[in-house]
Amino acid sequence: MGTVTDWDGFVLLWINQPAGRNGVVDKLIYDIADAQLLKGGVFLAVYWWLWFDRKGQWRRDVVVAMVAAIVTAILSRLLQVGLPFHQRPLHSPGIGIHVPLAVDPETLNAFSSFPSDHAMLFFALCVPLWNRSRWLGAAAMLWTVLVICLPRIYLGYHHPSDVLGGAVLGVFFMLVLSALVARTSFPDRAVHFATFHPAAFYPLAFVLSFELAMLFADVRHLLLDAMGLGKMLIA
Repeated sequence: MGTVTDWDGFVLLWINQPAGRNGVVDKLIYDIADAQLLKGGVFLAVYWWLWFDRKGQWRRDVVVAMVAAIVTAILSRLLQVGLPFHQRPLHSPGIGIHVPLAVDPETLNAFSSFPSDHAMLFFALCVPLWNRSRWLGAAAMLWTVLVICLPRIYLGYHHPSDVLGGAVLGVFFMLVLSALVARTSFPDRAVHFATFHPAAFYPLAFVLSFELAMLFADVRHLLLDAMGLGKMLIA
């Protein structure tokens, strides 16, 4: 256990060591980590491209992937809430990280860092792309590591083990869930619905993919606000 902890700390400090020295660099990495376009936007654009470029069986596969991804996103949040609380590096000054100049030290201080929900979702989304095309899957994984996950370690949002654990869980859940969803009639019904009722299907698909790209952040915030309002009214 000590070896794992040592490795985790070593990698974290190695990635984070340039932080806090140059405001321009810190702001750039912060903007990359915060850009929904560079995260979910890119992934969902690829799936939309495949939907229209590869008709037939691939459309069914896209539906399977999207359903499995939505469930994976929900599971990532449930795991963060249900597992023992894991402090983020940003809020653990004793480990010696450099706080980036662009980051509010109180950011995400109420949320557990394990597993990384970004790693879970986007590594999960890499799996169907890998199954379809090795080069596309490899490119997606490289993008996930360099653009989505590394900036979040640099900023102190996650330990490397949070990302690694999220990646493993994301791939696992995608493999299991996609196999289960593929055995049902839902994907075929969804493709049939898209073919004969496009005016209803595509707005709904857009909204779902939009929220998935942001890990349902809007929905989660509204639910938290509603719960807070409910508690206030009951009290």
